[in-house]
Amino acid sequence: MGKEIELKLQIAPQAAGLAVQWGEAQGEMNLRPLRSVYFDTPGRSLAMAGLSLRTRYDGAGFIQTVKAAKGKAAGLFTREEWEKEVVSERPELGTDTPLAGLPRQTLDALAPLFSVEVERGSLDIARGNSVIEMAIDTGVVAADDRRADFCEIELELKSGEPHALFELTRELDALVSLRLGVMTKSERGYRLLDAVAESAKAGSIALSADLSVEDGFAAIASACIRQYRINEDILLRRRSPDALHQARVGLRRLRSALTLFKPVVADDRHSRFGDELKWLAAELGHARDLDVLYDRARSNELRIAIARLRESAHGALEDTLGSARARALMIDLAEWIAVGAWRDAEDRAEGQTSTGEFAAHALEKSFRKFKKHSEGLAALSDEDRHEVRKLAKKLRYGSDFFAALYDDKKRAKRHHRFIDHLQSVQDHLGKLNDMAAAPGLLARNGLDETDGAEGVLSGADTADTLRKAETARDALVELKPFWV
Repeated sequence: MGKEIELKLQIAPQAAGLAVQWGEAQGEMNLRPLRSVYFDTPGRSLAMAGLSLRTRYDGAGFIQTVKAAKGKAAGLFTREEWEKEVVSERPELGTDTPLAGLPRQTLDALAPLFSVEVERGSLDIARGNSVIEMAIDTGVVAADDRRADFCEIELELKSGEPHALFELTRELDALVSLRLGVMTKSERGYRLLDAVAESAKAGSIALSADLSVEDGFAAIASACIRQYRINEDILLRRRSPDALHQARVGLRRLRSALTLFKPVVADDRHSRFGDELKWLAAELGHARDLDVLYDRARSNELRIAIARLRESAHGALEDTLGSARARALMIDLAEWIAVGAWRDAEDRAEGQTSTGEFAAHALEKSFRKFKKHSEGLAALSDEDRHEVRKLAKKLRYGSDFFAALYDDKKRAKRHHRFIDHLQSVQDHLGKLNDMAAAPGLLARNGLDETDGAEGVLSGADTADTLRKAETARDALVELKPFWV
Protein backbone atom coordinates (compact mmCIF):
# COMPACT_ATOMS: atom_id res chain seq x y z
CA MET A 1 0.00 0.00 0.00
CA GLY A 2 1.18 3.54 -0.78
CA LYS A 3 -0.09 7.07 -0.23
CA GLU A 4 -0.69 9.37 -3.17
CA ILE A 5 -0.40 13.17 -2.74
CA GLU A 6 -1.58 14.64 -5.99
CA LEU A 7 -2.76 18.00 -7.33
CA LYS A 8 -5.23 17.90 -10.21
CA LEU A 9 -5.51 20.76 -12.66
CA GLN A 10 -7.71 21.33 -15.69
CA ILE A 11 -6.56 22.89 -18.93
CA ALA A 12 -8.28 23.57 -22.22
CA PRO A 13 -7.60 20.75 -24.75
CA GLN A 14 -6.13 23.26 -27.20
CA ALA A 15 -3.47 24.17 -24.61
CA ALA A 16 -2.22 20.59 -24.25
CA GLY A 17 0.38 20.95 -26.98
CA LEU A 18 1.89 24.02 -25.32
CA ALA A 19 2.00 22.22 -21.96
CA VAL A 20 3.78 19.25 -23.56
CA GLN A 21 6.32 21.57 -25.20
CA TRP A 22 6.99 23.17 -21.82
CA GLY A 23 7.42 19.75 -20.26
CA GLU A 24 9.84 18.64 -22.95
CA ALA A 25 11.94 21.73 -22.20
CA GLN A 26 12.27 20.55 -18.57
CA GLY A 27 13.66 17.15 -19.45
CA GLU A 28 12.99 13.93 -21.32
CA MET A 29 9.26 13.28 -21.42
CA ASN A 30 7.85 9.78 -21.58
CA LEU A 31 4.91 9.60 -24.03
CA ARG A 32 2.60 6.60 -23.90
CA PRO A 33 -1.03 5.64 -24.44
CA LEU A 34 -2.97 4.32 -21.46
CA ARG A 35 -6.27 2.48 -21.37
CA SER A 36 -8.04 2.05 -18.04
CA VAL A 37 -11.20 0.09 -17.33
CA TYR A 38 -13.14 0.87 -14.15
CA PHE A 39 -15.19 -1.77 -12.36
CA ASP A 40 -18.12 -1.54 -9.99
CA THR A 41 -21.46 -3.21 -9.35
CA PRO A 42 -24.60 -2.03 -11.17
CA GLY A 43 -25.61 -0.35 -7.91
CA ARG A 44 -22.18 1.32 -7.61
CA SER A 45 -21.28 -0.32 -4.32
CA LEU A 46 -17.59 0.58 -4.60
CA ALA A 47 -18.26 4.26 -5.28
CA MET A 48 -20.64 4.40 -2.32
CA ALA A 49 -17.90 2.91 -0.14
CA GLY A 50 -15.37 5.52 -1.32
CA LEU A 51 -13.40 2.97 -3.36
CA SER A 52 -12.37 2.70 -6.99
CA LEU A 53 -11.08 -0.32 -8.86
CA ARG A 54 -9.42 -0.18 -12.24
CA THR A 55 -7.08 -2.12 -14.46
CA ARG A 56 -4.78 -0.20 -16.76
CA TYR A 57 -2.82 -1.29 -19.81
CA ASP A 58 0.27 0.83 -20.47
CA GLY A 59 1.62 -0.94 -23.55
CA ALA A 60 3.76 -3.32 -21.51
CA GLY A 61 1.31 -4.99 -19.16
CA PHE A 62 -1.72 -4.66 -16.92
CA ILE A 63 -1.71 -2.94 -13.54
CA GLN A 64 -4.61 -3.22 -11.12
CA THR A 65 -5.19 -0.30 -8.75
CA VAL A 66 -7.55 0.07 -5.81
CA LYS A 67 -7.90 3.57 -4.35
CA ALA A 68 -9.59 4.62 -1.12
CA ALA A 69 -10.68 8.24 -0.93
CA LYS A 70 -10.97 10.08 2.37
CA GLY A 71 -13.83 12.37 1.42
CA LYS A 72 -14.11 14.57 -1.65
CA ALA A 73 -11.15 16.81 -2.27
CA ALA A 74 -10.55 20.14 -3.94
CA GLY A 75 -7.33 20.09 -5.91
CA LEU A 76 -5.05 18.26 -3.48
CA PHE A 77 -5.93 14.58 -3.30
CA THR A 78 -4.47 12.34 -0.61
CA ARG A 79 -5.53 8.75 -1.16
CA GLU A 80 -4.38 5.33 -0.13
CA GLU A 81 -3.77 3.02 -3.05
CA TRP A 82 -2.94 -0.63 -3.66
CA GLU A 83 -1.29 -1.67 -6.92
CA LYS A 84 -0.23 -4.97 -8.39
CA GLU A 85 0.44 -6.51 -11.78
CA VAL A 86 -2.32 -8.68 -13.25
CA VAL A 87 -2.39 -10.84 -16.36
CA SER A 88 -5.40 -9.30 -18.12
CA GLU A 89 -7.99 -6.56 -18.06
CA ARG A 90 -10.01 -8.54 -15.51
CA PRO A 91 -9.23 -7.65 -11.88
CA GLU A 92 -7.77 -10.21 -9.50
CA LEU A 93 -9.36 -9.78 -6.08
CA GLY A 94 -7.06 -10.73 -3.22
CA THR A 95 -7.05 -10.20 0.52
CA ASP A 96 -4.65 -7.26 0.68
CA THR A 97 -7.00 -4.36 -0.15
CA PRO A 98 -10.23 -2.89 1.30
CA LEU A 99 -12.14 -4.94 -1.28
CA ALA A 100 -11.53 -7.98 0.90
CA GLY A 101 -13.96 -6.62 3.47
CA LEU A 102 -16.87 -6.36 1.04
CA PRO A 103 -19.64 -8.99 0.87
CA ARG A 104 -19.07 -11.88 -1.53
CA GLN A 105 -22.17 -10.99 -3.55
CA THR A 106 -20.75 -7.48 -4.11
CA LEU A 107 -17.47 -8.84 -5.43
CA ASP A 108 -19.25 -11.34 -7.67
CA ALA A 109 -21.31 -8.50 -9.20
CA LEU A 110 -18.29 -6.40 -10.26
CA ALA A 111 -18.31 -5.58 -13.96
CA PRO A 112 -16.71 -2.97 -16.25
CA LEU A 113 -18.70 0.29 -16.21
CA PHE A 114 -16.62 2.71 -18.26
CA SER A 115 -13.18 3.18 -19.78
CA VAL A 116 -10.67 6.01 -19.93
CA GLU A 117 -8.19 6.29 -22.79
CA VAL A 118 -5.47 8.93 -22.62
CA GLU A 119 -2.27 9.97 -24.29
CA ARG A 120 0.02 10.67 -21.34
CA GLY A 121 3.20 12.66 -21.32
CA SER A 122 5.08 12.44 -18.04
CA LEU A 123 8.41 13.36 -16.47
CA ASP A 124 9.93 14.11 -13.08
CA ILE A 125 10.66 17.76 -12.28
CA ALA A 126 12.95 18.90 -9.48
CA ARG A 127 12.11 22.09 -7.60
CA GLY A 128 14.42 22.81 -4.68
CA ASN A 129 14.51 19.68 -2.53
CA SER A 130 11.24 18.39 -3.98
CA VAL A 131 10.65 15.99 -6.85
CA ILE A 132 7.33 16.13 -8.65
CA GLU A 133 6.01 13.84 -11.34
CA MET A 134 4.04 15.83 -13.91
CA ALA A 135 1.59 13.96 -16.12
CA ILE A 136 -0.32 15.63 -18.95
CA ASP A 137 -3.34 13.56 -19.92
CA THR A 138 -5.37 14.23 -23.05
CA GLY A 139 -8.11 11.70 -23.48
CA VAL A 140 -11.69 10.55 -23.51
CA VAL A 141 -14.04 8.86 -21.04
CA ALA A 142 -16.44 6.35 -22.64
CA ALA A 143 -19.52 4.70 -21.12
CA ASP A 144 -21.96 2.84 -23.35
CA ASP A 145 -22.56 5.23 -26.26
CA ARG A 146 -21.48 8.38 -24.38
CA ARG A 147 -18.09 10.04 -24.67
CA ALA A 148 -16.50 13.06 -23.01
CA ASP A 149 -13.14 14.62 -23.88
CA PHE A 150 -10.91 16.08 -21.20
CA CYS A 151 -7.42 17.38 -20.63
CA GLU A 152 -5.76 17.61 -17.24
CA ILE A 153 -2.41 17.89 -15.56
CA GLU A 154 -1.60 15.81 -12.51
CA LEU A 155 1.25 16.80 -10.23
CA GLU A 156 2.25 14.00 -7.86
CA LEU A 157 4.69 14.65 -5.02
CA LYS A 158 7.43 12.05 -5.07
CA SER A 159 9.51 13.68 -2.33
CA GLY A 160 9.68 17.01 -0.56
CA GLU A 161 7.00 19.48 0.53
CA PRO A 162 3.43 19.90 -0.83
CA HIS A 163 4.08 23.65 -1.30
CA ALA A 164 6.25 22.67 -4.26
CA LEU A 165 3.16 21.36 -6.09
CA PHE A 166 1.56 24.78 -5.91
CA GLU A 167 4.71 26.65 -6.86
CA LEU A 168 4.95 24.55 -10.00
CA THR A 169 1.23 25.12 -10.62
CA ARG A 170 1.72 28.89 -10.69
CA GLU A 171 4.62 28.49 -13.08
CA LEU A 172 2.41 26.46 -15.42
CA ASP A 173 -0.60 28.74 -15.02
CA ALA A 174 1.34 31.64 -16.47
CA LEU A 175 1.68 29.53 -19.62
CA VAL A 176 -1.56 27.59 -20.09
CA SER A 177 -4.25 29.09 -17.76
CA LEU A 178 -5.02 26.33 -15.26
CA ARG A 179 -8.15 25.71 -13.23
CA LEU A 180 -8.22 23.72 -10.01
CA GLY A 181 -9.36 20.15 -10.60
CA VAL A 182 -11.87 18.58 -8.22
CA MET A 183 -12.82 15.32 -9.93
CA THR A 184 -10.92 12.08 -10.36
CA LYS A 185 -11.09 10.16 -13.62
CA SER A 186 -13.38 7.64 -11.98
CA GLU A 187 -15.80 10.44 -11.06
CA ARG A 188 -15.78 11.61 -14.66
CA GLY A 189 -16.89 8.14 -15.68
CA TYR A 190 -19.67 7.90 -13.11
CA ARG A 191 -20.97 11.33 -14.12
CA LEU A 192 -21.01 10.26 -17.75
CA LEU A 193 -23.28 7.36 -16.83
CA ASP A 194 -25.81 9.74 -15.29
CA ALA A 195 -28.15 12.21 -16.94
CA VAL A 196 -26.58 15.54 -17.86
CA ALA A 197 -26.60 17.63 -14.70
CA GLU A 198 -27.72 21.27 -14.70
CA SER A 199 -26.06 21.85 -11.32
CA ALA A 200 -24.42 20.13 -8.37
CA LYS A 201 -25.76 20.64 -4.86
CA ALA A 202 -23.67 20.42 -1.73
CA GLY A 203 -22.89 16.85 -0.79
CA SER A 204 -22.54 15.26 2.62
CA ILE A 205 -19.25 15.84 4.42
CA ALA A 206 -17.53 12.93 6.14
CA LEU A 207 -16.70 14.08 9.66
CA SER A 208 -16.22 12.38 13.01
CA ALA A 209 -16.50 13.95 16.45
CA ASP A 210 -12.90 13.08 17.35
CA LEU A 211 -11.45 14.56 14.14
CA SER A 212 -9.14 17.49 14.86
CA VAL A 213 -10.83 20.84 14.34
CA GLU A 214 -8.16 21.72 11.77
CA ASP A 215 -8.93 18.65 9.68
CA GLY A 216 -12.65 19.27 10.17
CA PHE A 217 -12.30 22.74 8.67
CA ALA A 218 -10.19 21.40 5.80
CA ALA A 219 -12.85 18.82 4.93
CA ILE A 220 -15.65 21.40 5.03
CA ALA A 221 -13.77 24.07 3.07
CA SER A 222 -12.66 21.57 0.43
CA ALA A 223 -16.26 20.43 0.00
CA CYS A 224 -17.32 24.04 -0.56
CA ILE A 225 -14.63 24.60 -3.19
CA ARG A 226 -15.62 21.38 -4.87
CA GLN A 227 -19.25 22.49 -5.08
CA TYR A 228 -18.20 25.82 -6.55
CA ARG A 229 -15.81 24.37 -9.12
CA ILE A 230 -18.17 21.68 -10.42
CA ASN A 231 -20.87 24.29 -10.91
CA GLU A 232 -18.42 26.77 -12.43
CA ASP A 233 -17.54 24.18 -15.09
CA ILE A 234 -21.22 23.51 -15.85
CA LEU A 235 -21.90 27.25 -15.99
CA LEU A 236 -19.06 27.87 -18.44
CA ARG A 237 -20.27 25.04 -20.70
CA ARG A 238 -24.00 25.79 -20.70
CA ARG A 239 -24.78 29.04 -18.83
CA SER A 240 -27.11 27.05 -16.62
CA PRO A 241 -29.05 29.27 -14.16
CA ASP A 242 -29.11 26.39 -11.67
CA ALA A 243 -25.32 26.03 -11.87
CA LEU A 244 -24.88 29.77 -11.36
CA HIS A 245 -27.08 29.61 -8.27
CA GLN A 246 -25.23 26.61 -6.83
CA ALA A 247 -21.83 28.20 -7.59
CA ARG A 248 -22.90 31.19 -5.49
CA VAL A 249 -24.14 28.85 -2.76
CA GLY A 250 -20.73 27.16 -2.75
CA LEU A 251 -19.02 30.52 -2.29
CA ARG A 252 -21.43 31.57 0.47
CA ARG A 253 -20.87 28.29 2.27
CA LEU A 254 -17.10 28.77 2.02
CA ARG A 255 -17.33 32.32 3.35
CA SER A 256 -19.48 31.02 6.22
CA ALA A 257 -16.89 28.36 6.99
CA LEU A 258 -14.14 31.00 7.11
CA THR A 259 -16.22 33.01 9.58
CA LEU A 260 -17.32 30.01 11.63
CA PHE A 261 -13.79 28.65 12.01
CA LYS A 262 -12.06 32.02 12.37
CA PRO A 263 -10.79 31.23 15.91
CA VAL A 264 -8.96 28.26 14.39
CA VAL A 265 -7.83 29.42 10.94
CA ALA A 266 -7.22 33.16 11.27
CA ASP A 267 -3.74 34.00 9.99
CA ASP A 268 -2.19 36.66 7.77
CA ARG A 269 -4.14 35.40 4.70
CA HIS A 270 -7.55 34.76 6.25
CA SER A 271 -9.05 38.22 5.70
CA ARG A 272 -7.70 38.41 2.18
CA PHE A 273 -9.53 35.21 1.22
CA GLY A 274 -12.73 36.58 2.74
CA ASP A 275 -12.42 39.73 0.64
CA GLU A 276 -11.63 37.83 -2.56
CA LEU A 277 -14.55 35.44 -2.10
CA LYS A 278 -16.86 38.40 -1.50
CA TRP A 279 -15.60 39.94 -4.76
CA LEU A 280 -16.17 36.74 -6.73
CA ALA A 281 -19.64 36.24 -5.27
CA ALA A 282 -20.57 39.79 -6.27
CA GLU A 283 -19.35 39.12 -9.82
CA LEU A 284 -21.71 36.15 -10.02
CA GLY A 285 -24.49 38.10 -8.36
CA HIS A 286 -25.34 40.43 -11.23
CA ALA A 287 -25.98 37.61 -13.69
CA ARG A 288 -27.92 35.69 -11.02
CA ASP A 289 -30.16 38.70 -10.32
CA LEU A 290 -31.05 38.87 -14.02
CA ASP A 291 -31.77 35.12 -14.10
CA VAL A 292 -34.25 35.61 -11.25
CA LEU A 293 -35.85 38.63 -12.90
CA TYR A 294 -36.21 36.76 -16.17
CA ASP A 295 -38.09 33.92 -14.47
CA ARG A 296 -40.47 36.40 -12.84
CA ALA A 297 -41.15 38.54 -15.91
CA ARG A 298 -44.66 38.20 -17.31
CA SER A 299 -44.54 40.36 -20.44
CA ASN A 300 -42.67 39.60 -23.65
CA GLU A 301 -41.22 43.10 -23.74
CA LEU A 302 -39.73 42.72 -20.27
CA ARG A 303 -38.42 39.21 -20.97
CA ILE A 304 -36.73 40.36 -24.17
CA ALA A 305 -35.14 43.33 -22.40
CA ILE A 306 -33.89 41.13 -19.56
CA ALA A 307 -32.62 38.48 -22.00
CA ARG A 308 -30.38 41.06 -23.68
CA LEU A 309 -28.98 42.15 -20.35
CA ARG A 310 -28.48 38.51 -19.29
CA GLU A 311 -26.49 37.75 -22.42
CA SER A 312 -24.17 40.66 -21.72
CA ALA A 313 -23.89 39.83 -18.02
CA HIS A 314 -23.02 36.18 -18.67
CA GLY A 315 -20.40 37.19 -21.22
CA ALA A 316 -18.79 39.52 -18.71
CA LEU A 317 -18.98 36.82 -16.05
CA GLU A 318 -17.20 34.31 -18.28
CA ASP A 319 -14.39 36.84 -18.77
CA THR A 320 -14.15 37.25 -14.99
CA LEU A 321 -14.10 33.50 -14.33
CA GLY A 322 -11.36 33.10 -16.92
CA SER A 323 -9.23 35.84 -15.37
CA ALA A 324 -5.94 35.15 -13.63
CA ARG A 325 -7.43 36.57 -10.43
CA ALA A 326 -10.35 34.12 -10.31
CA ARG A 327 -8.23 31.11 -11.29
CA ALA A 328 -5.52 31.94 -8.76
CA LEU A 329 -8.05 32.36 -5.95
CA MET A 330 -9.12 28.71 -6.05
CA ILE A 331 -5.54 27.44 -6.31
CA ASP A 332 -4.38 29.72 -3.48
CA LEU A 333 -7.27 28.57 -1.32
CA ALA A 334 -6.51 24.91 -1.94
CA GLU A 335 -2.90 25.47 -0.88
CA TRP A 336 -3.90 27.46 2.21
CA ILE A 337 -6.41 24.83 3.30
CA ALA A 338 -3.89 22.02 2.85
CA VAL A 339 -0.66 23.56 4.14
CA GLY A 340 -1.40 27.14 5.23
CA ALA A 341 0.34 28.90 8.11
CA TRP A 342 -2.78 28.50 10.28
CA ARG A 343 -2.06 24.77 10.53
CA ASP A 344 1.16 25.52 12.41
CA ALA A 345 -0.27 28.12 14.79
CA GLU A 346 0.16 27.35 18.48
CA ASP A 347 -2.36 29.78 19.97
CA ARG A 348 -5.50 27.73 19.45
CA ALA A 349 -8.65 28.78 21.31
CA GLU A 350 -8.83 26.88 24.57
CA GLY A 351 -11.13 23.89 24.56
CA GLN A 352 -11.51 23.67 20.79
CA THR A 353 -9.56 20.48 20.32
CA SER A 354 -11.93 18.37 18.24
CA THR A 355 -14.50 18.89 15.54
CA GLY A 356 -17.26 17.56 17.80
CA GLU A 357 -16.50 20.04 20.59
CA PHE A 358 -16.10 22.89 18.15
CA ALA A 359 -19.36 22.10 16.34
CA ALA A 360 -21.53 22.18 19.45
CA HIS A 361 -20.03 25.50 20.55
CA ALA A 362 -20.27 27.09 17.10
CA LEU A 363 -23.86 25.98 16.45
CA GLU A 364 -25.05 27.19 19.85
CA LYS A 365 -23.41 30.59 19.28
CA SER A 366 -24.96 30.89 15.82
CA PHE A 367 -28.42 29.92 17.10
CA ARG A 368 -28.26 32.43 19.97
CA LYS A 369 -27.30 35.20 17.57
CA PHE A 370 -30.17 34.32 15.21
CA LYS A 371 -32.69 34.26 18.07
CA LYS A 372 -31.53 37.62 19.42
CA HIS A 373 -31.59 39.48 16.11
CA SER A 374 -34.84 37.92 14.85
CA GLU A 375 -36.99 38.96 17.83
CA GLY A 376 -40.01 40.94 16.72
CA LEU A 377 -39.34 39.95 13.11
CA ALA A 378 -42.50 41.52 11.66
CA ALA A 379 -41.59 44.94 13.05
CA LEU A 380 -38.02 44.97 11.73
CA SER A 381 -36.90 47.15 8.82
CA ASP A 382 -36.12 45.61 5.44
CA GLU A 383 -32.41 46.05 6.15
CA ASP A 384 -32.63 44.35 9.55
CA ARG A 385 -34.68 41.48 8.13
CA HIS A 386 -32.03 41.06 5.45
CA GLU A 387 -29.43 40.69 8.22
CA VAL A 388 -31.63 38.10 9.92
CA ARG A 389 -31.85 36.24 6.60
CA LYS A 390 -28.05 36.11 6.42
CA LEU A 391 -27.88 34.81 9.99
CA ALA A 392 -30.41 32.11 9.07
CA LYS A 393 -28.25 31.09 6.13
CA LYS A 394 -25.16 30.85 8.30
CA LEU A 395 -27.06 28.74 10.82
CA ARG A 396 -28.24 26.50 7.98
CA TYR A 397 -24.77 26.10 6.52
CA GLY A 398 -23.32 25.24 9.92
CA SER A 399 -26.11 22.72 10.53
CA ASP A 400 -25.37 21.11 7.17
CA PHE A 401 -21.59 21.13 7.68
CA PHE A 402 -21.80 19.13 10.91
CA ALA A 403 -24.73 16.84 10.04
CA ALA A 404 -22.53 13.71 10.05
CA LEU A 405 -21.73 14.27 13.73
CA TYR A 406 -25.39 13.85 14.68
CA ASP A 407 -26.41 10.75 12.75
CA ASP A 408 -27.64 8.56 15.61
CA LYS A 409 -31.38 7.96 15.45
CA LYS A 410 -32.46 10.44 18.10
CA ARG A 411 -30.30 13.37 17.10
CA ALA A 412 -30.73 12.72 13.38
CA LYS A 413 -34.49 13.07 13.87
CA ARG A 414 -33.99 16.35 15.75
CA HIS A 415 -31.59 17.54 13.05
CA HIS A 416 -34.14 16.80 10.32
CA ARG A 417 -36.88 18.66 12.23
CA PHE A 418 -34.57 21.62 12.85
CA ILE A 419 -33.63 21.87 9.16
CA ASP A 420 -37.29 21.69 8.10
CA HIS A 421 -38.24 24.57 10.39
CA LEU A 422 -35.16 26.58 9.43
CA GLN A 423 -35.96 26.05 5.74
CA SER A 424 -39.44 27.46 6.31
CA VAL A 425 -37.93 30.57 7.89
CA GLN A 426 -35.50 30.94 4.99
CA ASP A 427 -38.25 30.57 2.40
CA HIS A 428 -40.38 33.34 3.90
CA LEU A 429 -37.40 35.62 4.48
CA GLY A 430 -36.32 35.01 0.90
CA LYS A 431 -39.72 36.11 -0.42
CA LEU A 432 -39.59 39.24 1.71
CA ASN A 433 -36.10 40.02 0.46
CA ASP A 434 -37.20 39.59 -3.16
CA MET A 435 -40.14 41.96 -2.60
CA ALA A 436 -37.87 44.57 -1.05
CA ALA A 437 -35.09 44.23 -3.63
CA ALA A 438 -37.09 43.95 -6.87
CA PRO A 439 -37.87 47.67 -7.40
CA GLY A 440 -34.23 48.67 -6.97
CA LEU A 441 -33.07 45.82 -9.18
CA LEU A 442 -35.44 46.87 -11.96
CA ALA A 443 -34.34 50.50 -11.64
CA ARG A 444 -30.60 49.71 -11.66
CA ASN A 445 -31.03 47.84 -14.92
CA GLY A 446 -33.21 50.53 -16.50
CA LEU A 447 -36.25 48.24 -16.55
CA ASP A 448 -38.60 49.99 -14.14
CA GLU A 449 -40.50 51.73 -16.96
CA THR A 450 -40.65 48.67 -19.21
CA ASP A 451 -44.09 47.25 -19.92
CA GLY A 452 -44.73 44.44 -17.44
CA ALA A 453 -42.35 45.67 -14.74
CA GLU A 454 -45.23 46.16 -12.35
CA GLY A 455 -46.10 42.46 -12.72
CA VAL A 456 -42.85 41.37 -11.07
CA LEU A 457 -44.45 42.06 -7.71
CA SER A 458 -47.98 41.06 -8.62
CA GLY A 459 -49.66 38.92 -5.99
CA ALA A 460 -47.08 39.76 -3.36
CA ASP A 461 -48.70 40.09 0.06
CA THR A 462 -46.03 41.48 2.35
CA ALA A 463 -48.18 41.45 5.48
CA ASP A 464 -49.15 37.80 5.03
CA THR A 465 -45.56 36.76 4.32
CA LEU A 466 -44.38 38.64 7.40
CA ARG A 467 -46.88 36.81 9.60
CA LYS A 468 -45.78 33.46 8.19
CA ALA A 469 -42.11 34.34 8.65
CA GLU A 470 -42.62 35.29 12.29
CA THR A 471 -44.66 32.16 12.99
CA ALA A 472 -41.94 30.00 11.42
CA ARG A 473 -39.26 31.83 13.39
CA ASP A 474 -41.09 31.33 16.71
CA ALA A 475 -41.57 27.62 15.99
CA LEU A 476 -37.87 27.24 15.22
CA VAL A 477 -36.58 28.87 18.40
CA GLU A 478 -38.82 26.62 20.51
CA LEU A 479 -37.13 23.47 19.18
CA LYS A 480 -34.60 21.55 21.21
CA PRO A 481 -31.28 21.93 19.37
CA PHE A 482 -29.94 18.75 17.81
CA TRP A 483 -26.37 19.43 18.99
CA VAL A 484 -27.11 19.11 22.73
